[in-house]
Amino acid sequence: MDHFAAQYRRLRSLLAVFLPPEITAALMPLARPALRLGADGEAPVRLGGAPLLPPDETWPQWNGRPLDFLGAIDFADLAHFGDIPGLPSSGRAAFYYASETPRPWGDEAAQQDGWRIYTGDLKETVPPSGASAYPQTRLSAAPFLSLPSPQEISMRRLEATHSGFLTVYEQLHAVWSQHASPDESPAHQLGGWPALVQRPIGPDVLYASTGRPLDSLRPPPLSPDEQRAVEEWRLLLQLDSDERLGWYWGDPGRIYFCARPNDPLERSWLTLQAA
Repeated sequence: MDHFAAQYRRLRSLLAVFLPPEITAALMPLARPALRLGADGEAPVRLGGAPLLPPDETWPQWNGRPLDFLGAIDFADLAHFGDIPGLPSSGRAAFYYASETPRPWGDEAAQQDGWRIYTGDLKETVPPSGASAYPQTRLSAAPFLSLPSPQEISMRRLEATHSGFLTVYEQLHAVWSQHASPDESPAHQLGGWPALVQRPIGPDVLYASTGRPLDSLRPPPLSPDEQRAVEEWRLLLQLDSDERLGWYWGDPGRIYFCARPNDPLERSWLTLQAA
């Protein structure tokens, strides 16, 4: 079963009504399969709850305080959705973050111990004193086609060659996003294009992960080679502020775990955006 074929057809029909054929043709390949984590779906996902760690692994710390367990993803449970670029096809991963203030924003290399991903053989463990415990929340994964936010570099390039495109696209993006997620639940997501709070995350992740501190007000200066390399960084997991779990990272506020295709998940980079 192709979980995305019908959505591709609906998206093409929507774009064709409002955009010239050459822009529709340019946009369609940019749509990325993704999984929305919410109340309705076809595969279970667990956030919060009992923490998981590899056997004999010490509890991760950042600046002398324990990280907090956010949840675990069993990618084998998601395999029936087919290939979703950026997501493994098997295995489990446990996600940790120093979620309480002061928290890492992922804007410099010195913060990279402020989050952690563990894979392989994972066992339930007892959190140490000082680690925040979040209630187990069962969600379900549902497939949807994600579109690049109007702020993304690829959309700016289209605007440069088709003046006025972005004015229309901003409305189409809002309509499609509402179609993909009709309720107002937190925007938890696996794979696809991130739902941005501020600016594109790819340039920030590339810049900070190579040892250069970010300026929070200005996009990072990238060389032409780095601008091409930004495309290698893909969203792995997006976690939104969520009252059910006791997460509050801004209004709105979201954390994004990002990875490159040939890197182990343990080398993922995190960035936080908040209004």
